[in-house]
Amino acid sequence: MSEIRATTISDAAGTGPITLTKQSAAKAWINFDGDNISIRDSLNAASIVDEGTGVTRINFSNAMANDDYAIQSHDHSYGNGWSDSLTTTSYKTRRRNESAGYVDVTQIWGLIHGDLA
Repeated sequence: MSEIRATTISDAAGTGPITLTKQSAAKAWINFDGDNISIRDSLNAASIVDEGTGVTRINFSNAMANDDYAIQSHDHSYGNGWSDSLTTTSYKTRRRNESAGYVDVTQIWGLIHGDLA
């Protein structure tokens, strides 16, 4: 059995990332507490900002190439949130309860697919 160990894998010129052929990897993901505004764990998420009840902005550590990336977002309580206000450096996630309007939720997950800048 072969084993490969590396600290960094880059393109042939040594100046950028390798190209994935016929495959994709998540460019960012986050697990956070929308009630206490704290990140539990993440990849490429620099910070989160409370923008009101049930509304949180997620800021990327590394910018996306454009604002046409895909987001999958879910919460533990209602599952009917959505994301909008996409920029190359952040997006908003909103949580809504049918009867109570916007609500803070303690378990929220987000997954981003697209291209990094």
